[in-house]
Amino acid sequence: MSRSWFMLVGCSVFSLACGGGGGDATDSDGSTTGSTSSPTQATGMTETETGDPTQTPSGSESETGTTEGPTTDPSTTDPSTTDPSTTDPSTTDPSTTDPTDPTDPSTTDPSTTDPSTTDPSDSDSDSDSDSGTTGQVCDPNMGGDIDFSYIWIANSPEGTVSKIDTETLDEVARYQVRPQGGGLPSRTSVNLDGDVVIASRDGGVTKIYAREDDCVDSNGIPGIQTSTGKNDVLPWDQEECVAWYTDYNFLSERAIAWTTGEYNDVTCEFEDPKVWVGATNDQVNLKVLRLNGDTGEQEDEITIPGTQGFMSRSPYGAAVDADNDVWMVNAYCGGTLIEVHNDDLTYDTIQVPGSICPYGIAVDAAGYIWIGGYQTFTGRYDPDNQTWDTVQAQGLGIQEDASGRMWLGAYGQNGVYAIDSETLEVLKYVSLNQISGQTKGVSIDFFGYVWVVGDAGGTAVRLDPETDEVQAYTGLNSPYSYSDMTGWGLKNAVIPQ
Repeated sequence: MSRSWFMLVGCSVFSLACGGGGGDATDSDGSTTGSTSSPTQATGMTETETGDPTQTPSGSESETGTTEGPTTDPSTTDPSTTDPSTTDPSTTDPSTTDPTDPTDPSTTDPSTTDPSTTDPSDSDSDSDSDSGTTGQVCDPNMGGDIDFSYIWIANSPEGTVSKIDTETLDEVARYQVRPQGGGLPSRTSVNLDGDVVIASRDGGVTKIYAREDDCVDSNGIPGIQTSTGKNDVLPWDQEECVAWYTDYNFLSERAIAWTTGEYNDVTCEFEDPKVWVGATNDQVNLKVLRLNGDTGEQEDEITIPGTQGFMSRSPYGAAVDADNDVWMVNAYCGGTLIEVHNDDLTYDTIQVPGSICPYGIAVDAAGYIWIGGYQTFTGRYDPDNQTWDTVQAQGLGIQEDASGRMWLGAYGQNGVYAIDSETLEVLKYVSLNQISGQTKGVSIDFFGYVWVVGDAGGTAVRLDPETDEVQAYTGLNSPYSYSDMTGWGLKNAVIPQ
């Protein structure tokens, strides 16, 4: 049984969404430190590809779509398109390819801040039931102390992913993401255990454990062999914290998102989480896959025809809602929004208004679907009323914090917008000159800080949302991530405080 970020004590559930420590951040390779401050706590990224999106807004305000439910037994899928081979990293003999040489513009050292967090009180009840477990109904919305908070950022041309402690700004590990190397990894998604899955644009899905206690001693050397930092990337057949790798060979594989799994009221844990993957092989039909989160085995596949957008890079991103339905969006002006239902694999396609040119995607705590639009407007979709609202702010990666602010990485600028997710008011714009390239990825960590990742150089920035002070980690290698890099997006959408 997986050990989630919700730890049972009696019948109290401690969420990693609040609490924590404080003090100065520890200096590490590539990080800078500075004065301390305390943001409001979280209670309870264009790609590095040829060219930037430049299309003018196009499309229709029509919201009509199609609903179908073709499910495919993976055993009958055309193996030339989606025949996964799940690889045990402990037994694979890789042949690592040389990654593309990244650009490495100089980065600047910003003024810095550190979190000073408070420990929330927690409730506790301890009456027994006949079953031998606690008799009360556990509440997954309760808060507690933070066990850990990591952000996982892909170093795309290097074919690796960095694991960074969001409190100390230490890069505590770096991992190769495919046995054969390369792959152009980009989107990362983190589950309620803290474990990450990484989608490689050239194909393949990789899961990595967050806790060393979960890693399996399998390479024949006593003890757990695993990366200890930026300069300690272990060979594929020695690294023991890679849980599994499932191989694919799509034309484009970008969208990826965890589900929470099913909540067990007896154990107060989420069990059997799944992984949604979106891809295409022919620039016409979308493939949406559902993998077993524990083994990486493909369990379901559907084909979705007739969508629009930049089809050679679609679907572009993914996020799940409170029902664990997955929402995916096709890239660029005229792109289609897609919902695949978790319970029966039926789907809906929704035409995005022509004024919104899709890039990033997120689901907020109220269940609205947000599309970061790179041409003038960002959009908010109401699934219940099937209506759209727009806000005049153009951007890419997007995520909501615990205070109901949507943070949008500004397109064509080095900065981030804060938007009131209820009123759509643009609250402020914060310049982030420490970032090379453009601001792409945006994620909230479990201390309430806003993380912004550029698409060049080696910098990720941590922003205090209250004071606008920043701290930077500068040890990345041409990073490219703009999905749910911390797991806060999943927590916020499915189990909001």
